[in-house]
Amino acid sequence: MDFFSRGYTALRGERGQPQSADETIEKLADCLETATLLEDRRAGVLSLKGLVRDWPEEVGNKSFPGLIKVLHTDYKDVDITKSLLETITILCTVQHQQDKDDKGFKFTDYFIEDSRNVTILLDILEEFDFYVRYNTIKLLSTLLANRSKRIQECILTNPMGISRLVDMLDDKRDIIRNEGLLLLIGLTRSNTEVQKIVTFQATFEKLLAVIEEQEGISGDIVVQDSLTLMHNLLRYNVSDQVYFRETSCIQQIPGLLGYVGDSDADHVPYSFEDWPPQKIANTVLVLQLIRILTEPDSSSTPINQKVMVQSGILLPIVQLGLCSNAPSIVRTEALYSIAYVVASNIDNQLMLGKIVVACPPVLNQDGQIDANVAPGIPRPAMVSLISIAVNEDRGVSYSYSSRAAATYAVYSCLEENPDAQLVLASTLKTPPEDNVNSSYTDKPHSAGSLLLEVIENWEQTLSDPYKVWFACDILSHIIRNNERAKEIAGSIVFGDEANGEDPVPLLHQIVAQLLMSTKNPSTNARIPIGYLCLLCTWLHESPASVSLFLAESTHVQFLIQEMQSSTNDPTVQGLVAYLLGITYEYNDDPSTPLDRAKLQAIFSSRLDQFNSLLARLRDSPAVKNAPQYLQISAEDESISNTTHSLPSLLLDSVFVDLFKSNYENIQKSIKKKPAKFHKIESRTNSPAPPSPVVSDEVIQNYKNTIEEQLNQIKSLESKVSELEVSLQTLKSNDELIKNELTLAATDKASLEEQVSDLKTKLAAAETEAAKKSSQPPAVDEKQAALIKELEKQLAEEKAKFADLEKEQEDLLVCMGEQDLDVKKYKKRLRDLGEVVTDSEDEDDE
Repeated sequence: MDFFSRGYTALRGERGQPQSADETIEKLADCLETATLLEDRRAGVLSLKGLVRDWPEEVGNKSFPGLIKVLHTDYKDVDITKSLLETITILCTVQHQQDKDDKGFKFTDYFIEDSRNVTILLDILEEFDFYVRYNTIKLLSTLLANRSKRIQECILTNPMGISRLVDMLDDKRDIIRNEGLLLLIGLTRSNTEVQKIVTFQATFEKLLAVIEEQEGISGDIVVQDSLTLMHNLLRYNVSDQVYFRETSCIQQIPGLLGYVGDSDADHVPYSFEDWPPQKIANTVLVLQLIRILTEPDSSSTPINQKVMVQSGILLPIVQLGLCSNAPSIVRTEALYSIAYVVASNIDNQLMLGKIVVACPPVLNQDGQIDANVAPGIPRPAMVSLISIAVNEDRGVSYSYSSRAAATYAVYSCLEENPDAQLVLASTLKTPPEDNVNSSYTDKPHSAGSLLLEVIENWEQTLSDPYKVWFACDILSHIIRNNERAKEIAGSIVFGDEANGEDPVPLLHQIVAQLLMSTKNPSTNARIPIGYLCLLCTWLHESPASVSLFLAESTHVQFLIQEMQSSTNDPTVQGLVAYLLGITYEYNDDPSTPLDRAKLQAIFSSRLDQFNSLLARLRDSPAVKNAPQYLQISAEDESISNTTHSLPSLLLDSVFVDLFKSNYENIQKSIKKKPAKFHKIESRTNSPAPPSPVVSDEVIQNYKNTIEEQLNQIKSLESKVSELEVSLQTLKSNDELIKNELTLAATDKASLEEQVSDLKTKLAAAETEAAKKSSQPPAVDEKQAALIKELEKQLAEEKAKFADLEKEQEDLLVCMGEQDLDVKKYKKRLRDLGEVVTDSEDEDDE
């Protein structure tokens, strides 16, 4: 009763007189700031909560600081905290997102200005009470929606903040878990650091457990939210992808798709399932998860592809894409998943090439299987991909997006795999009709023969020009940058000589189809565009193909007419000019009816037209808007379905890249004189057999071995140079020693002559002294001085002679050592492969 009386007094005033809302709110706000009793603050908060929906601006302006103060002081009180969180959430909710002055933005900015306010919310999450947790998550979600960057910064400053948010996924109360899931989705949408921290809280394991609990793709929207959070954590984040792989989460993806079928069967069976909207959304997200992990050009893609295929991912995505009644959006995503998993991965490409799938059954008008039509025989997955691309399956109509995805999947099966190109090129001939298949209404088709059948019969595809377009695009990928594949295709001949028909090469047949399609006014531009892109790809960097093309001289005349025809689509005119430029640049065979000189005479008067058409094609929407991976947007698909129009897809992005890289070169080539061209010595003149497939590890080992050998060669060359320098130094020292020995010998002879002369003089002096000594002693002082002088000189000369003898012995020893070194170095030079002449050996001796 005390609580109600306090609230009533606040509204009525002290003397029972009614008061305005402003006065009431002001008094309640003052109560929050000054009240010392918890009961008073609780009463004030509850009263403000009752007023905030009718007067949010007034409550916020007057009481927001007090509300925050009470939140910090009384957050452990469950009742007051629940009311506080609800009140602040209402104040921070934005009513009009486009209005930057909305009160929700203003109060949000005030609240998050101090990061401690967000920290206290994260601390409140430790409270297990349902309403406290629920309202805390709702408030954090509101703040995140208004100011996501600032909230992310505040949460990152709290060491335990993200951990507490992830813990909400373990809450057994579904509402708390689901709200926590939505909060994490918003939190991880753009911040890489937040993504990493969330990931390392074992989030993937928790999400997979939630999905399994909800029965996988058949589950409710919680599965969709869980997969969305996984997307946020993995997209563009290689470190999170590594964690996802190393925690064995990739291995659980096939189970999410609920593959139906026997993996030991000889082919993948056709399956029928119910596809409610939620299951469609969940399945698409799982398939997109596969694409995120195998994004082209990502450093983690090769190993992710390997782990996925080892985990058995191919069978479920092949079934969804090729042999199930899955809706168009699911089929399209499954086909792109196939493409991403096998792209540039030879092992995975080979594995897909071995898969055999069931043909789709023929349905009657009620959508049921027509029991009167025998099912088709199982066929390779590659044939099914091409059948979808060219829409050749009876009783089944595929969307444009699915057909584009199937075309891209074929391209991915051939990417960086010339052997696969040759295999498909070898199937271009129609297989024989055996008796074994006589019970089937369908003729057996190889992958290549299916393409040629569509390319030859463009008149039957006027209502669906993409049949020819996709067929030409697939064939261009089969022969792209592979001269051997071009030779195989060029060897295909139409016309039975036994029946009097002239044999026509496939290349000429395609030109003839192009001619007829351009002359038909009801032909959609996509048909000639498909033919022209195929011809440009075929003739590019292939003089042999150009020679075959020019063997029929009327081809150039026809192309010139089409280039000048104002009734043609500008894209068609530009492609014709590009094709003629390729023909001129790679025309290296002088035996053709039209060599470069004749072509130059034809082209010279039309250079301005060539340049303008090529520039127009370069700047056209067809080139600028060519979609990556042949993806047709959902909006484009929807417009096509609604208005029965065609998608905007005109050019393959791979062809556009080729055109852009050769555009300037073709422009320059058309202006060059024939004499300025050099003979093209490329793989196109003498095609070599396809090189064997070598693994990256073997190539790296070869590179390491070559690098080590180069280092050894450099080291040996350095040692040879040092030895040569040492040898020259020794030879110079040898000459010096010889000179010094010669000088020493000369000095020795001179000294010996001087010593002999001195000895003679000394003997004479001693004889004279003896004579004088026998006479009366009369000392000749001069003679005595001379004798002493001679004895002194003799002693000095003897000392010099001794020194010279010692020096000569030292020189002889040194010279012997030098000879040994010279012989040693010469031996090493011979060991290293250097040639030492006999004259050098004689000089040493």
